Amino acid sequence: MDAFVFKEPSIVPARHLARSPMARCDSRRIHRSIAACHAHIARGDNIHALTAALMLPCYQAGFCSLVRELDAVQASELMASLEPFAAIAA
Repeated sequence: MDAFVFKEPSIVPARHLARSPMARCDSRRIHRSIAACHAHIARGDNIHALTAALMLPCYQAGFCSLVRELDAVQASELMASLEPFAAIAA
């Protein structure tokens, strides 16, 4: 049986994290989680939809705070990298 592993939150300030390639990776991961929440909510009334409804604001807040720390070029690159995910969700 696999044990749940809690990953310690990063203590690196967001302004430094946003400039790293890892931040772009994290933002794509958060974006995928937001899309998954929307999909679970759209599917209906099961426990996953309820969990998704509770987690969605947390994911959205994390994504927004990360994006706010990006400069215009980084934000543009991030949005371009997210376009394939948007096409899949549509």
